Amino acid sequence: MKYKKYKQYRLPGYDYSDEGNYFVTICTFNREEYFGKIVNDEMILSDAGKIVNQIWNEIPEKFENVKLDVYQIMPDHFHGIIKICRNLIHQIPIPNEFKSGIRNNPMELKSISLGRIIRWFKGRSRFEIERMIPNFKWQSRFYDRVIRDNKEFDFISEYIVNNPLNWHNNILENYFM
Repeated sequence: MKYKKYKQYRLPGYDYSDEGNYFVTICTFNREEYFGKIVNDEMILSDAGKIVNQIWNEIPEKFENVKLDVYQIMPDHFHGIIKICRNLIHQIPIPNEFKSGIRNNPMELKSISLGRIIRWFKGRSRFEIERMIPNFKWQSRFYDRVIRDNKEFDFISEYIVNNPLNWHNNILENYFM
């Protein structure tokens, strides 16, 4: 069996459960526009987009060591900043029954990392959206970037907030995808 070779996007040797700010972009499969439309430079959420919004905002309830910052749902993708707070990780035991969030996958998770958070988010939102749109899928992977300083944080935050304004000209979209 041949396996596809994927470009490695993760920072080699970096522990994605470490404290820090992480910029994530998650796309729908084949960039299908399920989440709404841009009207007058404003994102109008569809029912599927409202589910993504709801599930994203549940992340801090599911993962107590996580805070959310700015995010933007777009017609075919999602941008957000997640902050993992290391000092809280040590205070919170990971329950034995904490599962991966993927249907029929009994794998227990040993740490709370960016990948685990996104896996839960994608699995939970897909489960809910499939009730309305049976063929809904996310792309199998997601883009992430470790935000290294305040200047980069401000730049990415501004990019996320202004994403609907740039929807039609996609000036920076290829930079982050």
